Amino acid sequence: MARDYYKILEIERSATEKDVKSAYRRLARKYHPDMNQGNKQAEERFKELGEAYEVLSDADKRRKYDQFGPDWEKYDKLGGSYGSRANNDYGFDYRKNNTGSTNANSGFNDIFDNIFGSKPKGGTRAHPGTTSGTTSGTTSNNDFGFVRGGGNAPHPTRGDDREQNIELSLEEVFSGTTRQLQIQSSDSCHLCNGTGLRAGQRCNTCLGLGVVPRSKRLEVRIPAGVEEGSRVRVAGEGGSGLGGGNRGDLNLKVRILPHQVFERKGADLYTTVPIPLYNAILGGEVIVTSLKGSKIGLSVPPDTQNGKVFRLTSQGMPLLNQPGVRGDMYVKVEIVLPSNLSNDEKVLFKQLRDLRPQ
Repeated sequence: MARDYYKILEIERSATEKDVKSAYRRLARKYHPDMNQGNKQAEERFKELGEAYEVLSDADKRRKYDQFGPDWEKYDKLGGSYGSRANNDYGFDYRKNNTGSTNANSGFNDIFDNIFGSKPKGGTRAHPGTTSGTTSGTTSNNDFGFVRGGGNAPHPTRGDDREQNIELSLEEVFSGTTRQLQIQSSDSCHLCNGTGLRAGQRCNTCLGLGVVPRSKRLEVRIPAGVEEGSRVRVAGEGGSGLGGGNRGDLNLKVRILPHQVFERKGADLYTTVPIPLYNAILGGEVIVTSLKGSKIGLSVPPDTQNGKVFRLTSQGMPLLNQPGVRGDMYVKVEIVLPSNLSNDEKVLFKQLRDLRPQ
């Protein structure tokens, strides 16, 4: 699952090892399950912190994460045997073949198996993008031991789907919004056209992966009415495919921030408004402010009791992908008793009390 570990730990990318440890300890205490019993969001946040700390506290993992972004583990597994050029001029790992002799191509073939998911024939491998100069069904070896022929074309592998959290205010959910996102992405290597090879040799630009990492800015439209935990799919913005495969998708998991005035339950909104004692007794009008900021007049009948709930039809949240359809708003009245009464007011209340003997 793709995450920005630096944002999770609330640190800059230039943070030192000491900064990483300090940030983790501070946030882990805040979101520890023992301190937030029954809080699922805090529990998930605590797990994210552990995942981020595991990577950023390890110098080698952090270096790979900084280089390849969210797909660092996949690239690391694929590139582990050719991540350096220490073994030979091409960076391939010499390994023993079945006869016990050393074969420079065997390590390369293993790498190709991981990248393209296809098996070599006769200990050799088809070079991506080459065409056969022989009759159908035959193959010919070049100087590097690769097989040329359409029968061994690499299998395209679709990129992984990524998931990223996105926090929205209730106002943004009500109206819909547009967000600018900075994501770690990747492009097909322009030097090897995504094959990972140049003239039969590993491409040094992409280290044979066929893709190069880069940052990318996205503008994403969030529709009105999304709910907590729902996912907004951004097609083709996930992990890069290998061997010419399609990119995966980016899924934005919605988190809705708590609101100071309204509580959302499905498509309905719940709120509490204060009303003077006089209006509760004699009747009157109370003003309710909507999420959009507009003023709604609520007529309160005489003898309204404290805690009574009124329904305002179609004043709730919009329904996702149903234009013009909205839930309801439920308004609970909270009677406010007068304070700092004058002597005259106290006399009037005493008279009222005497008129209504217990």
